[in-house]
Amino acid sequence: MAVRRRALLPLCLPFAFGLPLTLQRVSAEEAVMSATFEGKPWTASFTLAQTMQMGGKPMLNLSGTEQGSPTMTFNSMLELKDPNDLAGSYPLKTGSSANSANFNILDSGAMVGHVHFGGGEIVIDRYDAAGKTISGYFSASGKDESGKPEQLTDGKFSGIPVTAQ
Repeated sequence: MAVRRRALLPLCLPFAFGLPLTLQRVSAEEAVMSATFEGKPWTASFTLAQTMQMGGKPMLNLSGTEQGSPTMTFNSMLELKDPNDLAGSYPLKTGSSANSANFNILDSGAMVGHVHFGGGEIVIDRYDAAGKTISGYFSASGKDESGKPEQLTDGKFSGIPVTAQ
């Protein structure tokens, strides 16, 4: 039972920041987020896209979690150019909470890997304001905690529901 609680820790982190967690189960007809990480396919089982205000700035938290052994989560925080139209290109930056991304890897509830991405971009090429969904693509480069270079390539997402905090 303790292992299950630890495995849920990354999903509980938004609660620590006072964010309601709205996860969407992915199916072939619904929201999709996928990429290639370390040369292997990664597909999110759950996705999250949530707008909020941080430090007086409009932000979007976009993330996806692939459940399994290990559990792998891509997470990004983007400073929105226009809170009424989320479409745009968001270059990832090092040392900034805005336009940042990371990849966390957990196995049996324990953190076994963390990659901080300092390069790349997330592009939201479609924002459906009526349906409140986003679609786009992403790529990222960074380093794991030991300094080893890592790449996330061929990233894409579509039909991700956007909720407001």
